[in-house]
Amino acid sequence: MAENMEMVLVSRDELQQLIGASVRCALEEYGQAQAPQETSEYYTIRQVAEKWGVSIATIWRHEKLGHIKGQRIGRRVLFPKEQIDRIKNLKATNRDADKNTKG
Repeated sequence: MAENMEMVLVSRDELQQLIGASVRCALEEYGQAQAPQETSEYYTIRQVAEKWGVSIATIWRHEKLGHIKGQRIGRRVLFPKEQIDRIKNLKATNRDADKNTKG
């Protein structure tokens, strides 16, 4: 095994570049493994805000309070469509119920 070993000298800058490239590659592979495979099953925060007719800040507040659960992928936060649609339907049902009891 010793006969297959080769020593290579690199500068400090070259070593930093090699390590940086290796780390970026590993993080990219990790991100791809963790990312949802089918993004069409998710809403972005902007899509949720448009769907509910509220601001993006309101969606962040609901996420922070735990009312909705986002999946963080790097800097992005995606929300499962099933969860958001179910909550939207519950809000519509509650609104209809309120109208019937008040009228």
